[in-house]
Amino acid sequence: MEKILNASGGLNAGSKDNNPPQKGALSVLMELKLTELRRLYPNVPDYALPLTKYSDKTANELTRAITDYIRLNGGYCTRINTTGQFRAGKWVKGTTTKGTADLHAVIAGRHVSIEIKIGRDKLSPAQIKQARIIERAGGLYYVARNFSDFFSWFNARNDERGS
Repeated sequence: MEKILNASGGLNAGSKDNNPPQKGALSVLMELKLTELRRLYPNVPDYALPLTKYSDKTANELTRAITDYIRLNGGYCTRINTTGQFRAGKWVKGTTTKGTADLHAVIAGRHVSIEIKIGRDKLSPAQIKQARIIERAGGLYYVARNFSDFFSWFNARNDERGS
């Protein structure tokens, strides 16, 4: 068991493996996207709309699903590129703070950093340090291993705010 940060921001023991994805959560995301496309392109028939297929099997797919879900629910989300660049024949180190999460979001006025982990991938010491800094500053830190768990966490937080 590795230590992961849970939805409330505390450290919990968690499974290293992804939970089996629920098709229900990804289906909800696809329906939200289709609704948005219909709104943006009211004169285009459904068969001609560019349908987005979502998955959470890879880090890139999970990142896209989470980013779109936050945006489609009125939040702000951006992907953070932490790698350096190859320039003029040499590698130039990136300037992003070591341990910065993959996604930075604002959901209902609150900062949320989201780290994407697939399979046996685990948080580095620098990521754990950044998570604690974000929490001390009043933000949330979430480790996403699959879309279903993120979907449940996100909607539970919205339910809490709506009550």
